[in-house]
Amino acid sequence: MKTYLTLSAIALAAAATLSSGVVMAADPAPAGTPDFVVTGNFGITSDYRFRGISQNDQDPSMQGGFDVAHSSGLYVGTWGSNVSTWTAGAGSLELDLYGGYKTELSGVGVDVGFIAYTYPGSVQSTTHADTEEAYVGLSYGPATFKTSYVLGKNYFASTGTTNVSAKGTMYYDLTLTQELMPKLTASIHAGYTDFRKDAESTAGKFSYADYSVGVAYDLNGYVFGVKYFTNDAKVGTRAYAGTAGSGTGKNLLKDGFAVSLTKAF
Repeated sequence: MKTYLTLSAIALAAAATLSSGVVMAADPAPAGTPDFVVTGNFGITSDYRFRGISQNDQDPSMQGGFDVAHSSGLYVGTWGSNVSTWTAGAGSLELDLYGGYKTELSGVGVDVGFIAYTYPGSVQSTTHADTEEAYVGLSYGPATFKTSYVLGKNYFASTGTTNVSAKGTMYYDLTLTQELMPKLTASIHAGYTDFRKDAESTAGKFSYADYSVGVAYDLNGYVFGVKYFTNDAKVGTRAYAGTAGSGTGKNLLKDGFAVSLTKAF
């Protein structure tokens, strides 16, 4: 559940890396560049994490996407990854579609957009996996703060087969990045999922915090990243993605490392 990277700026790729969950659009093109810029990215990660939760049963995932950015600041794109049936509900593919507008106001970067997380082949009448969010991101210096708002009833199959609506669920994301030395970047992330309702009628509170810290090295356009994830999971969160909730005997919330290799083109 969901992450994508637009890798027009390789420094942002180094700061984020795959499995980060950070939505970051390309900067508006400077004067003299083409009106439209098309970029792509491809990579592999040892554990695809989204908001602290493993999306492929802690197994490797192959990921990639394309972006089209206009000099005005408008952008659209798509991104995909293989995922587990726990994530997709059925099938093994996640396909994200997104678009938005990025600009700068008084030195503060502003990114406003919409993203649809879809799972082709999933049975929406039972899994409710497809999720739509609007987001607003602000960036200044090494800090980026982004807020996402769930527009529909679904939130990544967390409501199960009940009639509970997740509309209004919020996710708050604060990420700090700093270049330690040429081509080596460190990142620290703190996020919080503020679930509108209980995840299930009897599971208890689903809201939780997730954290990560990592480094990434850019070697001639290939970005190698290592990141450590941990979560402040509650009873409801464990019922959703813990050992019992995953249906595979794996704890998808378990603290751990993910290693990734990304290429922008």
